Amino acid sequence: MKKIAVVFLILLVVLAGWFTYQYYSILQVGEQTEPQPADVIIVLGAAVWPQGPSPALQARIYYATQLYHEGYADKLILSGGLGENPPTEAEAMAVVATVLDVKADAMYLEKEARNTRENLAFSKEIMEENNWETAIIVTDVFHIKRALLIAEALGLEAYGAPAKNSVLYRNRSLRIRYTVREVLALISYYLYNIL
Repeated sequence: MKKIAVVFLILLVVLAGWFTYQYYSILQVGEQTEPQPADVIIVLGAAVWPQGPSPALQARIYYATQLYHEGYADKLILSGGLGENPPTEAEAMAVVATVLDVKADAMYLEKEARNTRENLAFSKEIMEENNWETAIIVTDVFHIKRALLIAEALGLEAYGAPAKNSVLYRNRSLRIRYTVREVLALISYYLYNIL
């Protein structure tokens, strides 16, 4: 019985250590990633609230339009389907981008994706249709690592661009909450690729 308890304790310590490592790795990758010039900017969707884009979605599209105006890429793929509230995440971002002086013909709306993998897979299809080879992925700081891993698995040459102005990053308690949630999402990602 004592041996079982010792093995269980060792497993707990190993798991806690791995979880802690992933937590800080997620933040490190997100905080240190810098955008590079590319063919297109992919903006990953987030929730649309009854009154409009959530703060997280606003932060992503604001940062993406900043990169667009700074010349990092002259096209944007706005990716995200319909959540709990209409319109689709892509359409909600397009409204904001239009107000921020992004040309209509510079925006490509991907309105079907329901998760990060679909965001990137469906965006890759748009890239292939337009012969684009490189992309900047704009999302929250804690989401960058997994987004880049998925992009790599899909054969997509991509650079991360973390929206550091997002309330989910600036607010310490929200940053902790969403980074912990992202560790769990990363576990799911690894299991999905192993099984």
